[in-house]
This record gives sequence, structure tokens and C-alpha cells, in this order.
Amino acid sequence: MLQSQVLNDAPGVFLVSLRVAHGDAAACAEQLAELNRRIERAAGFRSLDVIRRDGGLGTDFYILARFDSLDAVESWRASPERHALLDRIESMAITDISRQQVAGASVWFEPISALPSPPAPPPLWKRWVLSIVAVYPALVLLVALLAPVTERVPGPVGLLLVVVILTGLTTAFIVPWLGGRLHGWLHG
Repeated sequence: MLQSQVLNDAPGVFLVSLRVAHGDAAACAEQLAELNRRIERAAGFRSLDVIRRDGGLGTDFYILARFDSLDAVESWRASPERHALLDRIESMAITDISRQQVAGASVWFEPISALPSPPAPPPLWKRWVLSIVAVYPALVLLVALLAPVTERVPGPVGLLLVVVILTGLTTAFIVPWLGGRLHGWLHG
């Protein structure tokens, strides 16, 4: 009798995957621990597994909640407590959130595609043109403005001074500003 009961048992499983900023990973883990404490009281609850993967663009969390049945999953998903807990967790997400729900003794999930890979950079020739537009005018201006200082020091030292200032300006201000202004062209 027990064997037939196990075979007829159709557990419900709910999978949520999300990515949070590295700085929010500890807070997200704390919220998931609270979710685990509270979900234990839900009708039909079996287990909660959380997989954490650090690295890349953020910290990925995969939350797998197992219930006795798909009805128990639906009941839990509809509960105000679930909304309050998961809404706080999901508010930390920096990408789309993937949710999958299945029923059955043998559970297979589709590959999660909601966690995107880094966007492809613009073509090399466009990045090269952007660099020239960022560097050349600033270089001409800096050489002219710093001429009174660089004339008094050895050539390599004067060039180092120009390079240090130019690198700081292009990295912190010019390239980000141009990248924003030319975003459509860069990625079009």
C-alpha cells in the first residue's frame, strides 16, 4: 500500500531564480532564511532548498520549494505571507526573475534563461572611433594647457603628466559621457 501511495503522490515544486547585486547578497540570504522559517508552517510543505552562486555580474539565488501537491503550491503562492516575503526578496533582483512550477514525482526544469549573460560589447571599430573622439581633442587641449609646465621638465616626465591627467579625464568623465550620448550608435 505504501508503494502505491508513493507512486500516486504528485508533489508540487516551485523554482524561483534571481540575481542580486553583490552588495545585497547578505540581505537576500537573510530574507531567504526568514522565508525558510515561515514556509515550514505552510500546509503541505516538504522542503526548501536554496542554491547560491557568487561571481559574475551579481549573486545568483535559486530557490526550490517542495510541497505535497500542486494544490499546496498554489495555496502557498496565493498567501499574503508569501507575497510579503518574496516581494522583499524579489525587490533586490537586478535582472528578470524566473519562476517555474511543476508537479510530479520526477521533476525536470527547463534551463533558466532569465539570468542574462553580459551584453555583447559594441563592435571593435565603433569602440576605436569612440576612443579617438574622446582622446584626441582632450590631448590637444591638455598639451596646450600644460606646455608651460611640461617645457621645464624632461620629455618623458612631461608626457607622463599629460598621460595621467588624460587617462583620468577620459576614464571618469569623457568616455562615460560620450558612451551615453552615442549609446544608440554604439549598440545599433
